[in-house]
Amino acid sequence: LKIRVSLMIVSNGIDIVSVSSLEKVSNYKKIFTSNEMEYFDSHKSIQTKAGVYAAKEAVLKSLGVALNVYSLLLIEVVHINYKPFLKFYGELNEYIKKEGLEFSLSISHDEDYVVASVICYKVN
Repeated sequence: LKIRVSLMIVSNGIDIVSVSSLEKVSNYKKIFTSNEMEYFDSHKSIQTKAGVYAAKEAVLKSLGVALNVYSLLLIEVVHINYKPFLKFYGELNEYIKKEGLEFSLSISHDEDYVVASVICYKVN
């Protein structure tokens, strides 16, 4: 039995964040969902927060929209066995479903910088 699946890469997005710049944020509730905030309670590193933030911006870049078009709260980064995945809400979720888009996310960090890369694709 052979199953043939083809992927069409639509776009990619990448974002780099200075960890120190996120330390200056005063209201995380405008950036992170309640589920993400719970995750941060058990993963206290500022690099983790910076990685989630970078991932959200990389998603918007992969969609080719300005960073203020959709609220960052419509994008959620979830971790399953330490691997990050994306969840979407509201009008952004509706758009993604309508377009048949899927995403692959990778996050990496060192002490001072975090980078997130998102590949946006369609399964044919």
